[in-house]
Amino acid sequence: MRALFCYFSATGNTKKCIDLYQNYLSLSGVESDIHNIDDGKLEFNPEDYDMVFFAYPIHGFNAPENVLKFAKTLKKCKEKKRLIILKTSGEHLRINNISSYSLIRILKRRNYYLTNEYHYIMPYDIIFRHTDLMAYNMYEALKGLVPLDVKDILDNKIVKLKYMPFGHLLQIFMLIEHPGAKINGLFMHTNKNCISCGLCEKACPTKNIEIDEKGKVHFKHSCLMCTRCAFYCPKDAIVFGLFNSWKVNGKYSFQMPKEEEVDKHKRYCKNSYNRYFKIAEERIKNQK
Repeated sequence: MRALFCYFSATGNTKKCIDLYQNYLSLSGVESDIHNIDDGKLEFNPEDYDMVFFAYPIHGFNAPENVLKFAKTLKKCKEKKRLIILKTSGEHLRINNISSYSLIRILKRRNYYLTNEYHYIMPYDIIFRHTDLMAYNMYEALKGLVPLDVKDILDNKIVKLKYMPFGHLLQIFMLIEHPGAKINGLFMHTNKNCISCGLCEKACPTKNIEIDEKGKVHFKHSCLMCTRCAFYCPKDAIVFGLFNSWKVNGKYSFQMPKEEEVDKHKRYCKNSYNRYFKIAEERIKNQK
């Protein structure tokens, strides 16, 4: 059995998910190949695989624009191809389940049929910074859930997320975020902390950033608002346009913190997070 992963990971959360999947599939004797959507055209032939995974971070209740554009470049499979969707976001809200609606429609026309869909919670790279403890708990839950979900996939158990009634209408409306991201990109710039290191230029998935001969950073017209440039900037030098107050800078350690932290957002989606961790804990405990 062989699997193909097509993924986009803005700041690394989705890639962590993919790495775990590939590891557990390998332990079960399943070979897999990985295609980073950043790299453009797909070099692998989906016809050669038993199942195709699509993985992405949720952007405004949708798949990112580059993921949808990539899906549209795929040729129609001669025979029906099994599709598994993996997605990550910063909160366990049911409205996020509908984020794959447009992607599924695109791939269905190319003879892919959805059998499994999973939504994992990972720390924010925009809006606000989760505490290190919350990031650690999210990653631990992910590590416990993935082997269970891999087992379901290999056992041919169909698992689909529950969608909100008429949620697809909101999902379609929220596609406005795609042109909105480009508009926000026009307001992005760097502050005096910038050292023209070039990391943002190299990291941008759409080649939206250029540094001229004088070291000045220019933002063009194809921003995804994936936040990768601002998140990894070593000097916190990127002004994130109209959403600068939501900017998160610096990667998470995903380690248990040694000191107690002050959680300024402990009430934010509290019930939703508690429900997610409770479900994860029960599933993992029952499996053991």
